[in-house]
Amino acid sequence: MTIKTLAGVVQGKAANGVRRWLGVPYARQERFAAPGPVEPWSDVRDATSMGSQCPQMYGNSAKRAMLQKPTFAEDCLDLNIYVPEGGEDVGRKPVYVWIHGGAFVVGTGNAYDGSRMAKTGDVIVVTINYRVGVLGLVNFGEALGLPDIPSNLGLRDQIAALEWVRDNIAAFGGDPERVTIGGQSAGSMSVSLLLHAKSAWPLFRGAIMQSGALSLIHSREKSRKFARRFAEVLGVDQGDLVAMRTMDLRRLFEAQATVGAENPGTIPAAPWFDDDLLPGSLADALSQPAAPVPLIAGAARDEIRLFELMPGEILPTKWPDIEMLLVRQLGQAHAARILAAYPRTTVGRRALATDLTFVMPTRNFAERHANHSPTWFYRFDYNHPIAGATHGLDLTLTWPMQSFRATLARGGSLSGKRGALGERMVGHYAHFVRHLTPGPGWPAYMLTDRSVKIFNYEDRVEANPDGARVAAWAGRDAGAGLVSD
Repeated sequence: MTIKTLAGVVQGKAANGVRRWLGVPYARQERFAAPGPVEPWSDVRDATSMGSQCPQMYGNSAKRAMLQKPTFAEDCLDLNIYVPEGGEDVGRKPVYVWIHGGAFVVGTGNAYDGSRMAKTGDVIVVTINYRVGVLGLVNFGEALGLPDIPSNLGLRDQIAALEWVRDNIAAFGGDPERVTIGGQSAGSMSVSLLLHAKSAWPLFRGAIMQSGALSLIHSREKSRKFARRFAEVLGVDQGDLVAMRTMDLRRLFEAQATVGAENPGTIPAAPWFDDDLLPGSLADALSQPAAPVPLIAGAARDEIRLFELMPGEILPTKWPDIEMLLVRQLGQAHAARILAAYPRTTVGRRALATDLTFVMPTRNFAERHANHSPTWFYRFDYNHPIAGATHGLDLTLTWPMQSFRATLARGGSLSGKRGALGERMVGHYAHFVRHLTPGPGWPAYMLTDRSVKIFNYEDRVEANPDGARVAAWAGRDAGAGLVSD
């Protein structure tokens, strides 16, 4: 159970047919610096327990900031590796790198046990941490004239993790030429961005996007506006790099709370189109094909219900806010066509808010991708008794989450028809990681018929579901962070 990486030897553990190496550092960095190489070690490093999560906070109260060491620490750029014993591939196995979600402000790869997918799918699963919120996704470099702070640090962390996989995964029995990236929510949006970050293209050969694409990130102008406001709240001026790196960590999260409260309906700390790692604007991204790799993409039917039930307002959910956003970004005529496709009811509003934030950006991405690369699309319809087919519900079926909280979120135990649904979905994802196609019974998304796999207790395939809504959007995306007011 000892493996030699480029930085040193790590000691893992085995259980239930899966070998695990946990909390393995893939990069290290100063605060607000690009991820750099890990300092080598000479002793055997214990890799039998999770590393620290990156400091984080959900909502707009600094009292919720999670900063307590060792559970949370800035020294957090670690990953976890799950390797099945035996299986079909006795040589190098394909690799699935999972990028967690959490609105770009919370989350950790530690929450995702890759054992189930590794064992049943005969693939290696790698889950990663990356910097979120004020530490990883605020444009301080431009706002403060600090070229030493690169853009989109959280995304650069993800690329550093993929580079680590390229350089080290063979030692764990993995094939660096057969890497698929995947993620949900902010993780799915990250995947969509990596598909437009040409420097990352050599690091993967397939992608899975679950609930999210390009439109929930920021324009460059919006990112600068948010960063200048962060600087005002923090009391820092041009060139104050030392102050930024040495101030108390809680002050940074107090600033995140303040700026978040001032900007309801959006996420002030999020990736942005930077004209460096990423294209310079959404228009630039749409004019350039994404990485020419096979893609699975999809979303849940009632995504917005989670955000209606949670405290705070990080996404637009009300008619006036949605209408104003559509008019400002798409114009009066196009906004009117979209609004006419939704009944003026609670059901219609939820469908519109769901389409605005998750479904249409993801499906539009798939539409564009299908023009040049094999693409498959799904809709998740499994219904929670209270929340419906809401955002993130699919995770409770596809990852082995067994806590009481997960059971409540899922609407019951991970067994019976519910467990079978999760197994089918994991089977399709694992088949894709291995063969770059999902399992049988899932036709490709072609612009001639737009076949969509509907996941529920009884799966089905439907041609162009919600076609009238798709036609009304006409391939356009909208998002609060894209407005440069």
